[in-house]
Amino acid sequence: MFKKILVPVDGSKFSDLAIEKAKEIAGAFGSEIMILNVLEVSKIDYPSNPYKFSPELIENYQKESRIISSKILNEAQNMLEDMSNKVSIHSVEGNPSEEIVNYVNSHDIDLVIMGSSGMSGVLNLLGSVTRKVTLGIEKPILIVR
Repeated sequence: MFKKILVPVDGSKFSDLAIEKAKEIAGAFGSEIMILNVLEVSKIDYPSNPYKFSPELIENYQKESRIISSKILNEAQNMLEDMSNKVSIHSVEGNPSEEIVNYVNSHDIDLVIMGSSGMSGVLNLLGSVTRKVTLGIEKPILIVR
């Protein structure tokens, strides 16, 4: 029924819960789990920002962001180590909600499992990224909290 399950992760406790739920469902259906982290590297340097940052600062920020993303993906993969032959990890750069929607639409995903909110906090009990993904895809989504 669910051949490919996508779990967007950000290192929050809710994304850990989503991984646990994906493991449970994948075990029942023999599904592949695709772990995705979206690296939002441009957050520090946007056009309307009144402060201009040095290229070195931006480069260091992006480097540290990539290190954190790698750690998040490795921790997620470790949570699924007993299913390693059915797990793949992926990292993309950009706006989290847009990139998750794009990933779902371009990778034949059957189910998305994600936390109700992530590292950016809570917006009306449902995180803004989760809300935008829910509205932006036409696939089943399980929101975990």
